[in-house]
Amino acid sequence: MLKNSLKENHLWVFLLLLVTVGIGFFLPVSRSGWLGYVGKGILFIFVFLVFHAFSFVPGRIAVPRKKEDRGGEDSSSEVISEEVFQKGEWKDFGEAFRRYYQELLTVVRNAVAASCVGLYLKRGRDGLEFHAGEDDQGHVSRQASVVEGDLVDRVSKQKAVLLEGNLPIGTVLNGMPDSEIRSFLGVPLVWENEVVGVLAVGSEATESFGEEDRDLLVRCGRLVSQVMAVYHRGLRWQMDQEVYRVYLDLEKALQDVEDEESAVFCFVQHIRKLFSFDRFTLCAKEGEEGSIRYVHGQVDDLDRDTRFSLDEGLNGWVLKRNVSLLIPDMEEGDSIRPRYFRDEDSKHGLRSFLGIPLGKGESVWGCFSLESKEVDQYSEKGKEVLTTLAVPLQSTFERIHLMKQFQELSQGRGSPDSAKFEMD
Repeated sequence: MLKNSLKENHLWVFLLLLVTVGIGFFLPVSRSGWLGYVGKGILFIFVFLVFHAFSFVPGRIAVPRKKEDRGGEDSSSEVISEEVFQKGEWKDFGEAFRRYYQELLTVVRNAVAASCVGLYLKRGRDGLEFHAGEDDQGHVSRQASVVEGDLVDRVSKQKAVLLEGNLPIGTVLNGMPDSEIRSFLGVPLVWENEVVGVLAVGSEATESFGEEDRDLLVRCGRLVSQVMAVYHRGLRWQMDQEVYRVYLDLEKALQDVEDEESAVFCFVQHIRKLFSFDRFTLCAKEGEEGSIRYVHGQVDDLDRDTRFSLDEGLNGWVLKRNVSLLIPDMEEGDSIRPRYFRDEDSKHGLRSFLGIPLGKGESVWGCFSLESKEVDQYSEKGKEVLTTLAVPLQSTFERIHLMKQFQELSQGRGSPDSAKFEMD
């Protein structure tokens, strides 16, 4: 009512001004008289004052301005983002994604009135794995692989929505053994035509989910896939920044190193910030054989200076071919891949292997390797990162080698070939 009344008042003022302007424009004035000019002047001043007052009245009809001048919605949202999000506590993309899916699981469970909800993600070559869930007791987090032929596995392999309304008594949602279900609804999480996970809900009642629940879960699944794509891009960017920082720190730390053992120790301490491993080994190439020079972590029965053939183990393969080597599982299949000797003790329990050669061009004078008890611990991206981090280590070894040569020559003893490593 007040708004309409205000508009009517504005209309009457506008009509009055229009009439006044018309009178001032069409009213004839005698050239010999001065009263007419005074009258028109008064009308002009009146119109000016009314327009001036009208421009400051609340609810006036303002002249539209450009989006840049009035700020616009986008501009205000940017201001809010700067003021609000800079105050929030930011850790990393992994923590952000964890908070996101926990909230999403709660929303999905409440929206479809489910007894439990589970998020399953693809883990390398091992297929799907239970990532997180929620039931009546709260959030659930544990490691559990999806069993072949399970409801979640069927959703993944069929790449389609699966709705079951009358499951046998005793059925549970994978990864949540305490939540018995009689109804199941699962949707695949697809990105670039590949299944990257499954979002599933279960209910204790039969025929609990309908078409509306199905449509809602499909939309939530698409949202999760999109957020996961952004999360992975952000995580890769974050990892690149961390690699760059570690590289600079390593390069700076190695500048003051004067011996090989200190260089290896410094290198191991820095790469631990990025890689998980149970054994680090640095080997040297001596003619047609290799030699173990430094070991950090699990030592086993292989002593320092142990020599091995270049044709029998994984480290020899790296030394002989001057090529990085990644083995997801050294015990995969029927034959166990030896690290040094064909007949070495295979009870070391180490599964993953990543070897990086040290040398320039076609010439290799050494290599180092990481081994882990976990299967599929390293990736192609990790191999690239470790190859990059090997550059300052290689330069440091070469600097130490040249200094030894210079000292020996300046003292008049030995020859350039008497250094510990042969670096051609």
